[in-house]
Amino acid sequence: MMIKESKQLREQIESDLDNHVHRIQQTIRQPSVSVDRNGLRGIAELARGYLEEIGCGEAALIETDGAPGVWGYYDAGAAKTVVNYGMLDTRPVGDEDEWTHDPFGGTLVETDEYGRVIYGRGAVKVKGAFVAWLNALEATKRALGELPVNVMFLLEAEELNGSPHYYEMLDQYADRIREADACFCPLAGQSEDGNVTGSLGYKSALYFTLQVSGDRWGRGPAGGDIHAMSNATVDSPAWRLVDALSSLTDENGTQIEISGFYDQYEPPTADEREEVRAFVDRLDSQTETPREELWQHLPGLSQGAGEVTKLKSDLHEDVVEAFVQHFYGPESFNIQGINTGFLGSGTGTKPFILPGEGHATLDIRMPRGFDPDVVYRQLREHLDNQGFADIDVDVFGKHTWCKTDPDSDLVVAARDVFENHDTDVTLWPFSAGGVPWAVFGTRFDIPVLYGVGLGYGANSEGADEFLAIDGNDTIGGLVDCELSHAEMLLAYADR
Repeated sequence: MMIKESKQLREQIESDLDNHVHRIQQTIRQPSVSVDRNGLRGIAELARGYLEEIGCGEAALIETDGAPGVWGYYDAGAAKTVVNYGMLDTRPVGDEDEWTHDPFGGTLVETDEYGRVIYGRGAVKVKGAFVAWLNALEATKRALGELPVNVMFLLEAEELNGSPHYYEMLDQYADRIREADACFCPLAGQSEDGNVTGSLGYKSALYFTLQVSGDRWGRGPAGGDIHAMSNATVDSPAWRLVDALSSLTDENGTQIEISGFYDQYEPPTADEREEVRAFVDRLDSQTETPREELWQHLPGLSQGAGEVTKLKSDLHEDVVEAFVQHFYGPESFNIQGINTGFLGSGTGTKPFILPGEGHATLDIRMPRGFDPDVVYRQLREHLDNQGFADIDVDVFGKHTWCKTDPDSDLVVAARDVFENHDTDVTLWPFSAGGVPWAVFGTRFDIPVLYGVGLGYGANSEGADEFLAIDGNDTIGGLVDCELSHAEMLLAYADR
């Protein structure tokens, strides 16, 4: 497949590599921590400049009530058009003392395992890997004279805040995006064993906070906290928050008690169950994990320092059913955090108080068929009917579900490229996550492929995040990463 073009592309990327590395370093050095609102305009302006550099005839900031986004369009005069979702924000740095290298330094370091790597927050998830995609487009144009497809870009810097303004930006360009044939968002997608993973589907999601205060309730302290001894005669907004939370589910959150919630639920079909069974069989053949422990590969279980030894309802005893419930089960009503009053030593909060307010941050993730707008209305009605009309529901994220056909041209093209690189690719039937790029599948009815590509990095949630530049015999470096992006576009254009 396209042997001549691949050789030209590799030579061009290798020739441009120093500039490509510099561009990624420059991106890391521009902070873009959305939860702290740090550097978001700066990263948007930098990304807009990159779109101009690669030849986009349209490259503009989109002003919102939050961080600005970016629209771009590259017109190659091609028959096919892809739209590209881009995430420009990163997780917080955390404890800087745990970092060996400056988290915003973009430091290039020689390592024994991967050759040269770039350290910094966002190196692999996902600013650095996103810029590798832009590098690939520029190299393709220089090597072959033109891109094989037209490319639309709609970029945001608030994904980790729930994408509160992404759909407003989408509305502005919806008529243009209807011209797109696919949503393609390649990144550095290899795991440490060299395999590439991705997902063909995503759940719906509703992210929100419940906020309670003595002011709105009309009971308890208003305008601040009072001493804890007052609880003998003064009501507690914190307990009211606990009561409201308790009304939403039964014991341990295993059954959602919001009236009408399950009306949208469609149990997995026989075909969907068979798809999951076949996927588990493939996973079993590709890993050294004992089959009865394959549930440990469920997305999310390995993210964080915690260790899981038991699943809900002993689902680990039936690994296929565990995967079915992970993709299609509706009981995902998670409390991310509860915040009220004294939070412990070193937090700047005072002990022995009766708090005047509190809030809880939650997320509901729903399988295909669920409309998050309907669930929000049901949630609001539930609180009102249970006597909690004073509790505010502040929605900060709301995403639709989507599912991409595994036989679509985009997916087949990607599989062909990885096969040519002798790389195993695992595309999960669904992800348990709710994501903004799913809207392209739901609203515009086009295939969506996100996060695939050669290339490797790690530590995106901890210290010393990095992107491998040279790679090794198992994982690709930056040249391989960018080459795979370009090849997937060429393969897709040819189908």
